[in-house]
Amino acid sequence: MTGHFLGVPLLFIGFILIVNAIWLQGKVDTKDVGIFNLLVGILAAIGALYFGLVQNNFPLSASGLLFAMTYLWVGINALRGAEDQRALGYYCLLVAFTTVLYAIKAFIDGDLGWAFEWVTYGILWYLFYQKMTKDNTKLMGMTIVMTYFVGIEVAITGWIYLYGYWPFGNWWPLQIAAS
Repeated sequence: MTGHFLGVPLLFIGFILIVNAIWLQGKVDTKDVGIFNLLVGILAAIGALYFGLVQNNFPLSASGLLFAMTYLWVGINALRGAEDQRALGYYCLLVAFTTVLYAIKAFIDGDLGWAFEWVTYGILWYLFYQKMTKDNTKLMGMTIVMTYFVGIEVAITGWIYLYGYWPFGNWWPLQIAAS
């Protein structure tokens, strides 16, 4: 069976986003979520370093580290009981801006699936910025729904990569064939 290693961290990133959505609803213990965020952050960092150091895919490495740092930071903050999350919030804003560039690159390269992924990541990380720096409670419901949505989306993308359907074939319905 041919698959792609990218599916491994993506699957777990999808899962942690779903667990984080449940956490945002106050339904799970903060320290448990902190541990899971740390584990996923470590896995994502290892994956990102693999893509950079072994496969020389530095754009993929950088994008993986963007998100690995988020999960590591969330995990550490959860375990230490941090109340002030503004620094992490501003980091989320920088990630949101960076996702715009990745979305444009994916769109230009004809990969509408990844363009969509990057746009949804950007929206979610912007909502995290709003929550952590502005304490914008009006957006909490939208943030929870978007966290569930992106978590499910990323888990599905991870599964697709594990089985080699994307980018190795045209299984992803929005993928444009190279001309």
